[in-house]
Amino acid sequence: MKVWVIEPRDPLIARDGRPFGPVPGARAFSLAFPFPSTIAGAVRTRDGLDASGRFQATEIPRLKKIEVRGPLLVELDAGTGDIDKWLVPTPADALFFELMPSDFSKAAIRQLIPLELPPGSYTNLPEDTLAPVGMPRRDPRKPFSKTPAFWYREFFEKWLEDPCEGDVQLVEVGHNGPVQEARMHASIRPDTQTADEEKGTLFQTRGLEFACLAEDHADGGVLSRVRRLGLAAATDAPNLNPGIAPLGGERRPVFWRQSKQVLPSCPEALKEKIAALGHCRLILLTPAHFGAGWKPSRLLEEREGVRPYLQAVALKRHQTVSGWDLEGKGKRKPTRRLAPAGTVYFLKLNGDSAAIKRWVDSIWLSCVSDGEQDRRDGFGLAVTGVWDGNLHRMEV
Repeated sequence: MKVWVIEPRDPLIARDGRPFGPVPGARAFSLAFPFPSTIAGAVRTRDGLDASGRFQATEIPRLKKIEVRGPLLVELDAGTGDIDKWLVPTPADALFFELMPSDFSKAAIRQLIPLELPPGSYTNLPEDTLAPVGMPRRDPRKPFSKTPAFWYREFFEKWLEDPCEGDVQLVEVGHNGPVQEARMHASIRPDTQTADEEKGTLFQTRGLEFACLAEDHADGGVLSRVRRLGLAAATDAPNLNPGIAPLGGERRPVFWRQSKQVLPSCPEALKEKIAALGHCRLILLTPAHFGAGWKPSRLLEEREGVRPYLQAVALKRHQTVSGWDLEGKGKRKPTRRLAPAGTVYFLKLNGDSAAIKRWVDSIWLSCVSDGEQDRRDGFGLAVTGVWDGNLHRMEV
């Protein structure tokens, strides 16, 4: 699969579900990050254009079979525009605390792990076999309020292989990615192509500005600079071309270019550790759709000689996705709930060492949603991390 970079040049509007129409004071809001279906639709639309730039509806059955993995956030090289750094959503098993005395350039990081309940304790978890997830020991400090929403790949891979707790420099962890920018607009008269000066013709849009101000530490000092951000997606689409094309609400322009990089592979040391322990964490990098809500079914089926068993899960509030079915001639797609990016599943892996290694290879940066079309659309992109399989005693 080839990796493509999508770089918005104006604030990108990935619409949420709130209505937006020609009414005074209307506001168009954007999601904090595009859903995989937005990028998958853009890839297939671009692949289905003919030589004159017209979309060929007869190609829809072929286009729906195109596989897309992503999107992932990336920092771009200022000179070439290619990928400089990969970023991933913050995993749900990481919790940051303020330092004492306060230092907002640093934070203490703790891991949330499956816990053994004290005798006589019960939970309202939906299944008796699931363990609660939390900290085995109380921490009196306040949770850090400015946790980075995205982690750099290097820091994330360390967390996958050896989730050590301690104090960290936040600039080494990551940043919050695209920022929301609000713009005021005036309605345009179709006859004169000028602003409509009648009362109630102003409206507002909020889009994602794909640039951020970040700090670099060098020679004992702190240097702030603007970093170019973009979206990266891997796809087997055969007819993509570089260039400018519209994307998202208001059809704002983005640049498409093929990257020289490929999707990161699973570190061998990480694979060896998982095979030796017989347990792992599975972390979602994009939201996933499962028939049973938060709980996967296909993921827990036997594959490569390995049968996974779900022991615990750490997840945040669900996300809701819908859309517009252009193939169905203007029908709304059903609303569905998604397990959000960053969700962590703690799994027991029944199988021998060689089989577990094959299983890890089959899971790494593949999509684990239950439905085949959801997997093709990029929902449920996942990686694996180390878990020792122990339930730690909760202090009371």
